[in-house]
Amino acid sequence: MTRLASINPKFALALAGGSLILGWAPALRADEPTATPASVPQSGDFGARLNIAPLRLELDAAHPAATLRLTNSSSRPLPVQTRLFAWSQDGGEDRYAPSAELVISPSIVSIAAGQTQIVRLLRTGPASPGEKHFRLAVDQLPDPSLAKSGQAEARLRFTIPVFLDRDKAQPTQLTWRLAGGRIEASNAGGMTARIFDLQARSGDGRALKVDRNTVRYVLASSTISWPVAGSCASGPVTIAAQVDGQTYNAQVSPTCS
Repeated sequence: MTRLASINPKFALALAGGSLILGWAPALRADEPTATPASVPQSGDFGARLNIAPLRLELDAAHPAATLRLTNSSSRPLPVQTRLFAWSQDGGEDRYAPSAELVISPSIVSIAAGQTQIVRLLRTGPASPGEKHFRLAVDQLPDPSLAKSGQAEARLRFTIPVFLDRDKAQPTQLTWRLAGGRIEASNAGGMTARIFDLQARSGDGRALKVDRNTVRYVLASSTISWPVAGSCASGPVTIAAQVDGQTYNAQVSPTCS
């Protein structure tokens, strides 16, 4: 199981549903799928070269397969590798481990210029009693023919969430807490919650600065947090956020040491 290192914001683009990472360093190891996930509206784009749709996949007993469309909008072939990682959370941070629970076909392919490649995901086992969550990593691999001495070609990686059997999961059940200068969201339900546009205001209506305020996911039986400035001097704090497309409001009192 791997804890992922942070990525310099200069080389990371946050999108809705997945993450796009632009890296100039050597290729990441197979057990390092991506940095902290973020999210996008309708389609992903690797530097206007590799377009990905959809940005979220769900499978269940009635739909044991799903497809991903990879379109090469460049003028040269693009080598692409697709891999699955089990997704968990520990201590408020995402963890990933290679998984073979779904069959991916093809997993490595070269996409001709202007062409679209269909990648299929197929489950081989029975339905599970509740939600399972994964991240599908799509790597645009370096082209050896373009290698130049002393230069590293950009390695692009995009990850999208993949869910199994959400139809069998207990609904999201969020509770909020403000302690130690952090807003915490705990999910006691069985379904992953997608949270974005988190806002916090003091009792007199002042907006409090919330860090790490990108699209975040909180898995079942997990807790995530956001650092918030000045919360201990604010009295009761009103929290507003978009949770799975719906507006959520709560009021919490800070616990300060």
